Parts: sequence; structure tokens; C-alpha cells
Amino acid sequence: MTTGRQQPLSEHPPTLLIVYLRPSHDEGVRYHVDETLTMAGIAYYIIAELEERVTLEGSAPFVLRHTEKRMVFALRAPLEPKAIDDMAQLVTTGLLLGFIVKGEIALGGEVGVINNLGG
Repeated sequence: MTTGRQQPLSEHPPTLLIVYLRPSHDEGVRYHVDETLTMAGIAYYIIAELEERVTLEGSAPFVLRHTEKRMVFALRAPLEPKAIDDMAQLVTTGLLLGFIVKGEIALGGEVGVINNLGG
């Protein structure tokens, strides 16, 4: 489920959205992320997926490991506050373990767009 045209690898997208999820939630996450980005009018494509066993942080002195999947979405436009709120809601409901936005973020109003990578 991707939209927009293909872009050459030499062309860098303005924003990367990295989502962390349980592998069993893959289909639901794809649906909800697609819905969130489509409603925001943001074209995207998936550039990477990785599944690995990770240690649960904050569980010291115990070592708890679980399987986690990471999906990286290249966005053709900055992520907007409404879309970020929608993604945060997916974390609240437990569908996502978390997410990171790297690159441009639209703040709206007079502020416009910031780039958390310093570019």
C-alpha cells in the first residue's frame, strides 16, 4: 500500500517515519498508517522492514526479550500534527510499540516546517 511515484535512491525524502510493532500486528499497522497518511494527503513508500529480538528496556535486573518489527516509511511531505496525534493514538491503543519521525515536521501557523535533523 504505497502511493506516489517512485523516486531515485539518490533523492532523499524529506521525512522518515519509523514505526515499531509486534510482528502479529503487521497487517493492522499497515492499514492504519496508510489511512493516517492518506487522510493527511502524504504520499509514501516503505523503504525497509526488519524483525529482530530485542531486550525490553527498563526491566533490570531481569533480561526480558521480545520480537519486534521495525518499518521505515519514506514520506513525500512533512508529517503534520494531526497525523502525529493519530500515530500517538495507535501507541496508546497498543497497536504500535512506538514511532520516530526523522526529518521535516509541519508545525502549522507561522512556524511552518522544522527539520529535526538540522537540515
